[in-house]
Amino acid sequence: MLYEIISKLASESLLSLYPIFVKNIGLPLLLQTWSRCFSYAFISAFFIDYSFILKTLATSSGILLSLITMIHIYTSYRGFSLLESGVAYSIFYIYPIMILLMAQKPIHPILFLAFVGVFLLVSNDTFSIDNMEGFLMILAAAFTEALIYFLVRDIKTANNWNHLFISYFLGAIVLSAYFFREIVNIKIDGRLTASLGINTVIGLFGYLLRFFAISRLDTVLYAALSYFGIVMAFVYGVFLNGETVDLKKVIGAIFIVVSNYYLL
Repeated sequence: MLYEIISKLASESLLSLYPIFVKNIGLPLLLQTWSRCFSYAFISAFFIDYSFILKTLATSSGILLSLITMIHIYTSYRGFSLLESGVAYSIFYIYPIMILLMAQKPIHPILFLAFVGVFLLVSNDTFSIDNMEGFLMILAAAFTEALIYFLVRDIKTANNWNHLFISYFLGAIVLSAYFFREIVNIKIDGRLTASLGINTVIGLFGYLLRFFAISRLDTVLYAALSYFGIVMAFVYGVFLNGETVDLKKVIGAIFIVVSNYYLL
């Protein structure tokens, strides 16, 4: 189980770094979404089992995974763009509890310690929800994150590149076709190249490791380890954005680490 735990922690570390670059890259939401879908689908196509893909793409689970992934990308990007990051993270990180509720698993009280830790880490922001669209978007992002967990587990394959391809193939095709003229006329510059590179290196392998963990970890442990992502977001904020460290944030990080350690 050690490899699965390391995989989950590594995925959270990568995917927590990902939004920092995406947010500061200065590209429109649509272009970021296309670059994510296209790069994930294109790279994973080299490693998939084509016979499995042909059997699975048109199944209900395959179609749902593709559609819900598209909804998840849009709602998460939109929600984080409309809300203060602290508020958005606080709402988004209810998704591990959603996973447990949907799986009808008992929720250990220690998980609420992790949720308190999230609040302490982000509570320097003014916690007010004055943008109802942003609230609904990030709530939808949390819900779709939980749904993706179950759909990936439902698609049985040891090759997690298959999960990646199924998740992003439809988005890559639909967005490339619908916005063909815009994409063709986009000037290839450093920002677009950086977006494709970030999606390929950080996002792609982050999700590959996450899907590996989803397929193999117990639901309760997976949900608990998900809170490690907010700890890494805090660490990156300190080292990359020069954010300050105070006692409240340190206690919040400790709460999350302790709750994760307890459930190992």
